[in-house]
Amino acid sequence: MSGPHLPSRTSPTVAIVVTHIAPARGYGGIAECTARVAQAWGEAGHEVILCASDASEGAPLRPDELGLPGRVSPILYRARGWPRWGFGLGALPAIWTACRRADLVYVSGVATWPTSIAGIVCRLLRRPFTVGVHGSLMAGHVAYIRARKPLKWLFYRLITLPTLRRARAVHATSAIEAEGVRALLPAVPVAIVPNAVDSRIWLPRPPRRPDGGLVVGYVGRLSPEKGILPFLEIWLATRRPNDRLLIAGTGDGDYAARVAALAAGAGGAVECLGYLPADGVAAMLARCDFAVLPSGLGSGGLRENFGNVVVEAMALARPVLVTRGMAWDGVEADGTGLVFDPDPAATAAVLDRARSLTAEARAAMGQAARDFVEHRFSIPSVGTALWAVVAGDPVTGDPVTGDPVRGGRATAPSPERG
Repeated sequence: MSGPHLPSRTSPTVAIVVTHIAPARGYGGIAECTARVAQAWGEAGHEVILCASDASEGAPLRPDELGLPGRVSPILYRARGWPRWGFGLGALPAIWTACRRADLVYVSGVATWPTSIAGIVCRLLRRPFTVGVHGSLMAGHVAYIRARKPLKWLFYRLITLPTLRRARAVHATSAIEAEGVRALLPAVPVAIVPNAVDSRIWLPRPPRRPDGGLVVGYVGRLSPEKGILPFLEIWLATRRPNDRLLIAGTGDGDYAARVAALAAGAGGAVECLGYLPADGVAAMLARCDFAVLPSGLGSGGLRENFGNVVVEAMALARPVLVTRGMAWDGVEADGTGLVFDPDPAATAAVLDRARSLTAEARAAMGQAARDFVEHRFSIPSVGTALWAVVAGDPVTGDPVTGDPVRGGRATAPSPERG
């Protein structure tokens, strides 16, 4: 085994290892935010090696489809058998090559085939590595795995947590996520840096023309942790004439089938649009007054943290409805949306509040949301903050306030207030 490999005195080369990468279909959240990280670092002039599976619903992804800057060198291996987990024997040589060529490694995600291999390879090569956990260590998610998925919890104990203990730092996207990390890994530095949105592409849209109804849009998988089925049930029970609900996303099994059945019986008031690419999502949200993220509503508890659709909707000048306990508890104070507890009564109440707002009030919330995104979630500022964490700079500045933050506990810029 070679000796410790430290970053060069000039800008180091970083390898990013992730399970899926945008524009992969069906694997949105982590794939999308990781692509924006690679974009930010490439645009900043850093040399980046991006290693991911080619898994996508439909045809496998090709490197030329990524649309990333020239300084980003993609390595896509073929996913076979279990595309959701990025499984493929080609991952072994691909990840080994990427990590060996890099000075530093950023592992985006945990407990999948490629991210687990990446942690082991980094330890073998003695490459300094940082891990973005993307909600996988939130208290509710960990409790769910312990109670419902004993084999996965065993994997966490034997592979995931020991690897994270050797990381240079853990990247969290919000304070609530960081609390979950520190509960399991108290000795590992935690940095809070949110996901980014490309506000040059997600441009603000004018408010929807009022027609006496409220249009709400949901974007995400049709799965229990997202809460869309109970939200749909509550929406149907409380809707008024001219209210509409737009649903974009795919899912499997009985849960997705029940969503589709309820939508089909709503007399055209609910549209199930299936998978939509980014421009389709933008066009759909432009038809809405609010975007909703009802994660944690229903059985299973809150197991989500960020939700990229929130910043995408805000960038389009659309306010949001979000369940309490994620990264977005401050949206009411910021005037960019409404927060509700993940229970039926609170959900019905927040829908009544949204319906009671005037078109002018909704437009003002939308403009505040756009301003909020430009201030806190731009690709350059988020990329700079995360680069400082991965590169291990002892002192860096908050790209929003300019205040110094020290060591691995950077908090720049968090969605929460204060």
